[in-house]
Amino acid sequence: MTEQGTFEITRLEEPEIHFNGGSDVSPKRGLMEYGPRLKNNEHQAINVAAIGDAESIRLLDDLFLDWSTVIHPDLDDDKIRPWRIPFPGLNSRSNLNTSIAFPERWRYRILKGEIRSVQAHNTKEGKFQEFLSLVREEIDWLSDDDPTPDVIVVCIPDGIMEELRDGKHGDVIVGGKNLHSQIKIAGMENSIPTQLIKPETLNTTSPQDRATKAWNLSLGLLYKAQRGHPWKTKKMDHGTCYAGLSFYRDKDGDGNVVRAALAHVFARKDYNIIQSEPLKDISEDENGQPHVSKKGAENIAEQIVNYYKKRNRGSVPERIVIHKSSPFWDEEREGFQAGAEEVRLHDYVHIRTRGTGVRLFPDGDFPPLRGTLLSVPDDDVHYLYTTGYVPEVATYEGSNIPEPIEIRPDVQTESDYETLCEEILFLTKLDWNTSDFAVKEPITLKVPRKVSNVISEQGIDPVEADKQYYYYM
Repeated sequence: MTEQGTFEITRLEEPEIHFNGGSDVSPKRGLMEYGPRLKNNEHQAINVAAIGDAESIRLLDDLFLDWSTVIHPDLDDDKIRPWRIPFPGLNSRSNLNTSIAFPERWRYRILKGEIRSVQAHNTKEGKFQEFLSLVREEIDWLSDDDPTPDVIVVCIPDGIMEELRDGKHGDVIVGGKNLHSQIKIAGMENSIPTQLIKPETLNTTSPQDRATKAWNLSLGLLYKAQRGHPWKTKKMDHGTCYAGLSFYRDKDGDGNVVRAALAHVFARKDYNIIQSEPLKDISEDENGQPHVSKKGAENIAEQIVNYYKKRNRGSVPERIVIHKSSPFWDEEREGFQAGAEEVRLHDYVHIRTRGTGVRLFPDGDFPPLRGTLLSVPDDDVHYLYTTGYVPEVATYEGSNIPEPIEIRPDVQTESDYETLCEEILFLTKLDWNTSDFAVKEPITLKVPRKVSNVISEQGIDPVEADKQYYYYM
């Protein structure tokens, strides 16, 4: 460790993740070498259904065919390098030990007349509602089949996307409703995870795009199909319960927009992701950041501990770690401590992922190393590079200058800051919706935010919503 004035700079060790019989620091390299974790270690056939027009379903079929063989990121150079891992293909001989089943009877085609009927509406709201009704009806039909598909892929036809979306990219949001979230809700209500595919996803041209999309989409489909993650970290300690708190806008019974909060628990036993019942007793500070009341914090902590006990034969966690994107108020801290009084160790961590205003400029042409930790011990504030140059794979996967996240342990936190930062670093490697080396923010913040985006939609009861992440991603 070196000291530079009031700063201390070190680099945390890159955490390994565990696959089917082996470990590696790289998701792609580990999957290539050992294969994903599968139920009973048996070959996984992902049974896929699709909803879309004739052209998008044809392109989807071509995409699945393309995935059946090896895809090199560079056609002119098929050597395997740490930063350029080819997609190994989905077939019985591949180390991924996974294939795609896409039977004709599960290809639900939206007819041209139905598309014209959607386009005929005078308003975007009318077009949106009719298209959503079409998709919902097809999902309902598929859910009545025996057996049901593992995943339903919804391909949004080009003609529909042009009518609904402003610009070439971004989500489709009309009248306050998000098409992605509404389709997620429809799948959840029928107990089938969904995968949305936009027209540009099906139009793959460069070899690098083909390989990247194959990696990311196939991993997402695998996670949804087997209701279980393709890798796990070896760092999660038995007896430690991690939770992230998210806030979102909801409507009460009188139609008033209010704040609501959900806690999401990441438990040791197969890393269950569990969401609590929502709370609406929310205040905001002078910066507009939300906070729960003492009673609300107590309720959340009780729910977290009860969920953990239920899934661990009644045993109480030894330690509880709560991540939040806003500072902890005194009443929040008191509530968490009261609600989790059975737990011996309490760690509360405020994490800011954007606008930290801190940059490191190392010598040379590369950005700071992922895992670099800049600490200000006197203030107990720490800046962790969860993205950056990764020497283990000799690359930086980002396109922008990396920015560290800010980590502030609460005054009542028991663990030392290095332990908390090491945990945050490995929690950035548990996003099973991407094959990237890691993501910027820990899943204790990322997953709750994505779930809240769906929960906040009109037409869903947060209390009745399913608690598993694969319905939301």
